[in-house]
Amino acid sequence: MTNTSTDITMKGEKQQEVTSFKHLSASLSKEGTRTAEVRIRIAMVTAALARQSRLWTSSSISFPK
Repeated sequence: MTNTSTDITMKGEKQQEVTSFKHLSASLSKEGTRTAEVRIRIAMVTAALARQSRLWTSSSISFPK
């Protein structure tokens, strides 16, 4: 990858260069990889499933067969 650092200004103010940022709920990195995004989404799904585990193991809820 070639260093193509460019000064970008908006309304006369120089913008800060960052290595990653979040846009429309997607994490984007300077290198263009999606590894961080995949890890974030896996963590979100894991947390959601953990919250639902009480539902699946509850004896007061029955599911039709």
